[in-house]
Amino acid sequence: MEINDILKRRLLFLIDAAKHEEKRDQAVTYTMRVLSNYAAIGKDAGSSEIKKLNRRITINAKQLLLETDINNFCKNTINEHPKPMQQTWNWLREHAFSLTYLDVWNEFQDNQMITVTKTEDHRIRQSGQNSSGDIQSRYYALSITPIMLEYPPIVLVKQ
Repeated sequence: MEINDILKRRLLFLIDAAKHEEKRDQAVTYTMRVLSNYAAIGKDAGSSEIKKLNRRITINAKQLLLETDINNFCKNTINEHPKPMQQTWNWLREHAFSLTYLDVWNEFQDNQMITVTKTEDHRIRQSGQNSSGDIQSRYYALSITPIMLEYPPIVLVKQ
């Protein structure tokens, strides 16, 4: 995805905030969420729309998708960050003075949201990894397997 002026401003805002602010406030959190949405589906959107368009899901989420309708799929899944937002903020704070907006964009691209079942989300939280861990410890070590769908869920779901 090409970085437009809006995305560039958001990325530069994050770098500037990381240089001068110790805590992640709501403005930073929302900016990170918007950038995460763009990285995942190419635009900003609400939770349900992301679930309908996000091709990065788990095997169990795909099974749920194929067994139910899109509304039930959306109600029983979570858009999860394989690298928690707090860790991304910590990374930004640690490297703020050397990062370019492209570095930050690549970080969001490299850690795109994955749609998981609520049961899988519960396992991640039960493991104590609400704001820590990586894709290996948060997913594979917990027998949660991410996959990439050929088409968005909205195209694959039972009609």
